[in-house]
Amino acid sequence: MLSCGGNKKDLTPEQKDAQSQSRKIDNGIKKEKDQLAFKLLLLGTGDSGKSTFTKQMAFIYGNATSDFIATFASVLRDNCLDGMQTLLVNMEENGGIPEPIADLAKQIKNASDLDPVTAENIVNLWNNKSLQGALSKAHNANIQGGVAGAKFYFDNAKRFAAPSFIPNKDDTLMARRKTVGIVETHFEYNHTMFTLVDVGGQRSERKKWLHCFNSVTAVIFLTAINEYDMVLEEDTSTNRLLESLKLWKALTSSQFFKGTPFILFLNKSDLFQDKISKVPLGDIFSDFDQVASSPEFSNFNTFEKSWQYILKQFRSHFEGYTFYPHLTNVLDTELCKKVFVVVQDTVVKETLKQSQLI
Repeated sequence: MLSCGGNKKDLTPEQKDAQSQSRKIDNGIKKEKDQLAFKLLLLGTGDSGKSTFTKQMAFIYGNATSDFIATFASVLRDNCLDGMQTLLVNMEENGGIPEPIADLAKQIKNASDLDPVTAENIVNLWNNKSLQGALSKAHNANIQGGVAGAKFYFDNAKRFAAPSFIPNKDDTLMARRKTVGIVETHFEYNHTMFTLVDVGGQRSERKKWLHCFNSVTAVIFLTAINEYDMVLEEDTSTNRLLESLKLWKALTSSQFFKGTPFILFLNKSDLFQDKISKVPLGDIFSDFDQVASSPEFSNFNTFEKSWQYILKQFRSHFEGYTFYPHLTNVLDTELCKKVFVVVQDTVVKETLKQSQLI
């Protein structure tokens, strides 16, 4: 055994080599942390949670300024009104709006802003059981923030509409607006500088991605696993999860990312767990029951079988260097902290490996 106080001349050649290698790794780690700023590229389809994760990092590491938070007041008002208007259209297309709430629904549909009067109308409409029942069935209605987000917006409509409204942290995380162009967030964690690059996930935004592909340390790819029964907003004939798998395959096989590690976030796990009891995965994917009955899934409950099935699809579509999967809910701050500790460790180790230091 190598003694800390041993004399160098007493060491065997193997021990000297091990000691030299250890020093090389330690120096390499220090050099990487002192000299490198890691660039993490966030990719994925629209509504996968990229911007929410970026906001979490800004809150956790101190870059969420009051001016930044204030910009989401108008976003939340729009989310609330757009969500209710989308739900009403969905009701019209699936059985119609009940006569007792038709006048109220018409006023809301004609509104252009979430003013206090419109907010009062939304609250009164939201208290109607037929509307809440319609929302619970509207998984495929492309409502901003999904069903859970809509409930949050409607419950807080009056607060959002107040002229003096200033969003808090939870409000900001729940706010949904499409990322247009390229948004960079810079922060320091564990004496290491990080740049998160968030780009729009809709098809029309993807042509801009090429500008972000240089000097990428790792790609964080997010997929909203609760959207397995939903279609794209921009193409109602395409399943969102299948679109995500297709994009994943294209990116991981790209020459731009040859040798680049991917970090996969199977996101919105909380919404996914709630949905599979209402819309079983087997209703959407014909091979699910066969796969879920295989020996490798034998010790899993329904939730575990379901998300592991989706992970299996991503494994089969992966054509890159290596990837590290995580089951996530980026609205959960504590979980984001834990996941990012692992991400940081992964990025450092991969960088050292490619530098041939380990």
